[in-house]
Amino acid sequence: MTGSVAPRKPAAQRRAEILEAAAAEFAAKGLAGARLEAIAARVGVSHPRVVQMSGSKRNLFLEVVHAAFDRIEATFENAEPTLVALGDAYGRLLRSHRTVGLVVMQGYAAAADESVREAVGRRHLRLQHLVARLSGADMLQVRTFFATGLVLTVTLLLELPDVRADTAWSAWILGLTAPPAEEP
Repeated sequence: MTGSVAPRKPAAQRRAEILEAAAAEFAAKGLAGARLEAIAARVGVSHPRVVQMSGSKRNLFLEVVHAAFDRIEATFENAEPTLVALGDAYGRLLRSHRTVGLVVMQGYAAAADESVREAVGRRHLRLQHLVARLSGADMLQVRTFFATGLVLTVTLLLELPDVRADTAWSAWILGLTAPPAEEP
């Protein structure tokens, strides 16, 4: 790292800054492409400081992935407990915090790494069970919800045209409502 090291800050504040920088770096480059040096540079700390905090790049990646899943869980827990409302809340989360969706997708993409696959798999199943518990939906509806959510995630992250601002279309896919009205 060139230049001076950032001024001392409380450990919790510095940790939050490193996690935010790591989320941005992992969202953009994934586990394989991200560099701890780049994360350190984003915050203005030394590479050894990042290693000291996390132990390894994989550990830091998993911490960032867990934080993204935590954010999705909190979003679901604060939404009305219907599949449509949960889907709407998820869409709003991805629109306002794109990094959350990118980090989760990078977690799925890094599944060739056994420890990542196991950790992300546990979080994914936990999220499915949360949706089932909150909504009262059966597992087929939950799986359909997640399949629809994957389409929504990819559509939003790729910034594809003609994306609806609501999930009326997904409610229709889930069989919860009549087909969405055509827009003029």
